[in-house]
Amino acid sequence: MISQKEVSLKENARVFLKITVPQNEAQREYDALVKEYCGKVAMKGFRRGKVPADVLLRKYGEEIKGEAAMNIIQKGLEEAIGTIDEKPLNHSRPEVTEKVELDLTKDFTFEVSYDTFPKVELGDYKGVKVEKPAVEVGDEDLQRELEAVREKNSIVKEKEGGIARGDIVTVDYVELDAEGNPVGGTKRDGFVLEVGKQTSVYRFDDDLVGLKANESRTITKEVEAESTGGSTGSSGEHVHREAKLQVTVKAVKEKIMPELNDELAQDVSDKYKTLDDLTTDIRKKLTDTADERLRDILATAIVEKIVEVSKIPLPESMVEVELERNWSDLVERFNRREDLVLRALSEEGKTKEDLFKDWRPGAEKKIKAELVIGAVEEKENISAGDEDVAAEIKKYAEERGLEFDKAKEAYEKMNLLDYLKRSIARQKTIAFLIGNADVKKGKKLKFLDLLQGRY
Repeated sequence: MISQKEVSLKENARVFLKITVPQNEAQREYDALVKEYCGKVAMKGFRRGKVPADVLLRKYGEEIKGEAAMNIIQKGLEEAIGTIDEKPLNHSRPEVTEKVELDLTKDFTFEVSYDTFPKVELGDYKGVKVEKPAVEVGDEDLQRELEAVREKNSIVKEKEGGIARGDIVTVDYVELDAEGNPVGGTKRDGFVLEVGKQTSVYRFDDDLVGLKANESRTITKEVEAESTGGSTGSSGEHVHREAKLQVTVKAVKEKIMPELNDELAQDVSDKYKTLDDLTTDIRKKLTDTADERLRDILATAIVEKIVEVSKIPLPESMVEVELERNWSDLVERFNRREDLVLRALSEEGKTKEDLFKDWRPGAEKKIKAELVIGAVEEKENISAGDEDVAAEIKKYAEERGLEFDKAKEAYEKMNLLDYLKRSIARQKTIAFLIGNADVKKGKKLKFLDLLQGRY
């Protein structure tokens, strides 16, 4: 159909595609459309399918010419895109750059623009200089995990004495106004807390110490105004106020922690015979966690440095898709109530557009990192073979106590095999980058600082 096409690749992988359709092809499309309408249009004075073309065109000529132009654009575009490398991204629909009208006396030329997948010009990606923090799992880390095991295996029982820190307490409470009347919307019945963890917005844990079941106490606390529906001051600082509370203890339970011994280890799992078995396994898991986190840190640092020395066109449509994905995730956390998210933003004096502006640098950084990893993967011909996929499925099956065939069947039913291949290829690419980096020993870090991102 088309006689000529001209591709121009502009900034940020924006393509401008000019297409020419010969006059005779445009005429043929137009004539076919006129014939189609003559065969199905009903007009006064004529039977359906018997309307003369000149009569039809006198009434609907401009509309038909416009529809013919759209048909020519669509067919010409499909033909042209099928023959060029610069194809549109899935989320970038080709748009006509300026309005065109069909002139049946000459060739029909139109231009569309869209985003194509960007071609990354990689800088040096081997020998990247990075530092790897030195992290050792210490006795305090092991002890913290063992305490968590004790906590998980603890039991609670009714307590007759007064409340102490660590007890599990059920209370009713309500805020009182200056006249001692309940403040609407502040009453809570059956509120359960562990004394010392300050889970109530009023933070009255310490004021409960010594009370017994069925005893009450009036407490005055200084709280942030916004914690109970107030606001911040004009300078942005939190406004504090005094709140008077009536608290009644309904039940008091104490937590009984098990001893750290072989019996506890056996209660945790049949695979542990002694406390040493449990301790060894915990230390290994913590070490594996540290190694995985350090690998992520190295990968991020390496990719960031490659991004700095590479030329990466960034299609606007890619950024928009990432921002919309972030928005969808946020709305999901609000139980899919977009109205609640918009209301919360409004209360902060922000709009969705403001939030997108705040998010944009992070979105651009993430996309550039993914593009760089993909470019290295392509340049180094890194891929996931059937044996890689089988090994990953085997690992998945062993972790969940499944047979290999059942695990593979699950992946196939959920159409996850292609995703698994892409994921494996990505991990192999990251391993390649780390293996080819110039890694120096960095500063010492505590395990907990590593996990909490304090490095």
